[in-house]
Amino acid sequence: MIPVILRTQRLVLDQPTAVDRHLVAEYCRDPLFEGFMTTPWPYELTHATAFVNDMVPMGWRTDTEYTWAIRVDGELGGMISFREELRMIGYWLGAPHRGHGYMTEAASAVVDWVFSIGRPTVLWECVAGNLASASVARKVGFRYTGTRPAAVIARDGSETLAWHGELGAGDDRSPRPGWPA
Repeated sequence: MIPVILRTQRLVLDQPTAVDRHLVAEYCRDPLFEGFMTTPWPYELTHATAFVNDMVPMGWRTDTEYTWAIRVDGELGGMISFREELRMIGYWLGAPHRGHGYMTEAASAVVDWVFSIGRPTVLWECVAGNLASASVARKVGFRYTGTRPAAVIARDGSETLAWHGELGAGDDRSPRPGWPA
């Protein structure tokens, strides 16, 4: 698929470029990433380079994963993607951009796009305890479906306990009760 640019009221979601490598590496060194993300740890510039130059373009080219840079006033704020095989959305924001509702806005735009290309459902998961990720999923309208092993394995190859959610194309997008506190 040819990469798609998405726009929201405050954001532009487009393809990460080589210019973004340094901020990707900086943001992914956040200690929160060690516990809640499957990214390499410690995260180095070489990881960011491979991600931007190889993984993202290959995902679009092979229709396996669609990844966008989240841009706030032109600056890289984070990343969001949809993995075809798992039908799953995943996301992260750099620390300076958290707490402004950017991820909820970006996730809503990506979910809308996924439904527009004919996918009937979008799944979500995060490591159990990641309240920030769960808050975004709840605000976007996902229904919490429980705690069970993650579909995405941990960086060390082990199974991780994860919170799961699901959103259907025709679902009411109002926040639903039943989410972990």
